[in-house]
Amino acid sequence: MLPSLISACGRPHPLAEWSPDDFAPATPDRTWSTTWWPSGTGQMPAVPAAPQQNVALIDVDGSLTLASTLDIALAANPDTRIAWADARAAAAEFGISRGSWYPNLTAWADVAYERDLEPFGGPNNIIRDDSLIAGPGITMTWTLLDFGRREAGDEMTARALLASNFRFNREIQDVVYAVQSGFFRLEAAEGLLDAAESDFALASTVMRSLEERMMLGLATLPEVLSAKQAEALAGYEVQVAHTAIHDARTDLLVSMGIQPGTNVDFTMDADRPLPPDIELGVQGLTAMAMAARPDLAAAAADVQASQAAVKGAEATLNPQVDFVGLVGYQYTDYKLDPFINFTPPSSGSQWNTYWSTGISGSWLFFDGEIRQNEIRKAKAELTAARERMRQAQLDAAGEVWDSYFDYEAATRRHEWSLAVEEAADEQLDAVQMAFDTGLQTFPELLTAQQALASARAHRIRSRADVLISAASIVHATGDLKIN
Repeated sequence: MLPSLISACGRPHPLAEWSPDDFAPATPDRTWSTTWWPSGTGQMPAVPAAPQQNVALIDVDGSLTLASTLDIALAANPDTRIAWADARAAAAEFGISRGSWYPNLTAWADVAYERDLEPFGGPNNIIRDDSLIAGPGITMTWTLLDFGRREAGDEMTARALLASNFRFNREIQDVVYAVQSGFFRLEAAEGLLDAAESDFALASTVMRSLEERMMLGLATLPEVLSAKQAEALAGYEVQVAHTAIHDARTDLLVSMGIQPGTNVDFTMDADRPLPPDIELGVQGLTAMAMAARPDLAAAAADVQASQAAVKGAEATLNPQVDFVGLVGYQYTDYKLDPFINFTPPSSGSQWNTYWSTGISGSWLFFDGEIRQNEIRKAKAELTAARERMRQAQLDAAGEVWDSYFDYEAATRRHEWSLAVEEAADEQLDAVQMAFDTGLQTFPELLTAQQALASARAHRIRSRADVLISAASIVHATGDLKIN
């Protein structure tokens, strides 16, 4: 009845306070459409057609190197901006906590018309006192003693701020690692495309040569068909390489915080020197990670914040002492009616200053175990924070060990890939010479060509693996100096 009455009075219906289900999906087997929204609740917010860019890419001069790619990513990636905003919110929380040490000053103004009944004329003669009271004033309340509440609040918010700042630093490291990995994968994908196109050109040349030889009676049809198959396979690998470039480029742009499909050129450096040997062993790198990783420092700050929360919860069991003061400037206009047996005047008006000051103490000694349960909750959260820190340390140690041995294995694979490619190249030259002189068959030549193409692809991939695993070590240790 009441919702109908409200609707009849001009208020929109449905109202969330009366019909909250109208704002949610009606059934569990049908999607909720954003085109529908209850009337009277405002229009649906417009959804951007595309992610908004945080940097102006039109200002980018030329193609992007790895360094300039990282610069843009750190400015545009939403993850770093979220972590930055979280850190600023935590700083504001710390400021809020510090504000509790200052007095509260409230300015106010009152205007009131009152009628009081006073038995000044006797039990059968009540006098009405009509008064107009108006004026401004200031009230001050200042907590003098709270026995540890504010100290605990400051400690808790300060440690939470430290944790947010450390997480911001770790988010930057995460973005740097993601961009580096994506850049190296794109670099490898472009190298594989170049290799695939070279293989396709070689396969096409061989097939044309065999077709000419067959016309001269120097090659057989099965050899030509094998060459045709090899050419088709090489063309297939070219398309696979194009797909890999598309995927790697999309991943890199997303890790930069840029919409996929944006026209950005990257400068690849296939001759970039590989990282030097790591002098520290895995134990030294693990010790470095324990000391340098921002996320571990954030976990430690979380533990300290939880410890302060326990102190703050325990401090609520103590009393509190406040200073209270008030000062006002008030205008009063009164009139007594009926005016009997009183000395004039029966009415009057005047401005007057009034004030009061004092100390107020309070001590909540029973609240149905609310504060005791808050203490239990704070202690349980402290235990959880300690275990999360221990788990973060274990995870960090595992990341260091995995990245270190991945780097060692990738380095060895790359060294062997160089040797395999060199041997495959020499073998192809030898087989080609023997084939030209009729000492080798075409299947043997085809096998040698495929072996070289495979060796070249392994060398390109292993080089990218070395660079990515080296970046992984830096990310796992949380420090840029690992030599």
